[in-house]
Amino acid sequence: MKTRPNQFLPLLRNELTKAARRRLPYFGILCIGLLCLVIYLAAGRLSNTAATNAWGYLAFSMQLVFTDLGPIFIVNFAAMLLSQETGTGTIRAALAAPVHRWELYAAKAAVGVLYMFVISVAALLFSAALAKVHYDFGAVGDSFGVVYGRGKVLQEFLLGYALSWIPLVALVAFGLFISTLIRTPGTAVSVATGSLLIIDFTKNLVGLGPYIFTKDIGYPWIVLAQFAQGMDCQWQPELQNLLLLSGAFALAAFGAGLILFVRKDLNH
Repeated sequence: MKTRPNQFLPLLRNELTKAARRRLPYFGILCIGLLCLVIYLAAGRLSNTAATNAWGYLAFSMQLVFTDLGPIFIVNFAAMLLSQETGTGTIRAALAAPVHRWELYAAKAAVGVLYMFVISVAALLFSAALAKVHYDFGAVGDSFGVVYGRGKVLQEFLLGYALSWIPLVALVAFGLFISTLIRTPGTAVSVATGSLLIIDFTKNLVGLGPYIFTKDIGYPWIVLAQFAQGMDCQWQPELQNLLLLSGAFALAAFGAGLILFVRKDLNH
């Protein structure tokens, strides 16, 4: 009996090709670049941390980028991954091939995560380039001398940058979950964006702030901004909470979306 080969990689290549043909991903990168430029022009008036050194400016810029605009583009892209095809009916053609639904869903999720990486890297490169205009990425010191060497600072920033991806992956899973619930892309984007904004505006008012993963999106950059000022900062115990909360939400949203998609009637 011949075993059917796994179709995940071919599906992933197909999804990447389709994503590359859309305008939204490029528009998101353009807007991130423009936002970084605006932050650069206004940094001195917005925060003293941004004027500390290149590391401080980088942390400040990345925190602002992912306060609102960055997450919106990420969740919007994820919300369109399935709804765009279920709305037009092209999803039935994709599933007519010998593929499992979970393979297609996993490929969609992988493309969403890859776009999240693209947005994150674009924001980092834009911010770092603008930081280099006035500062050098050197050692961090105070009036008494060097507090952290360049190698130590770079190590901490790489750690913080990697940690910043974890809640963003959960955001991708949330957007993809919305995409399984709603068939039309415009409505899916509106629901995803509206839900994200409502959650952020009301979570502290109703006492749910500590239990919503979106609070951790800017956390690594807050710690790194303090680190750039020469402060003694520790990742624990908040790091453990970030890993557990964002990880649990990502798994729950991905699992719920996968179950819904596998059981969903796509003929209507």
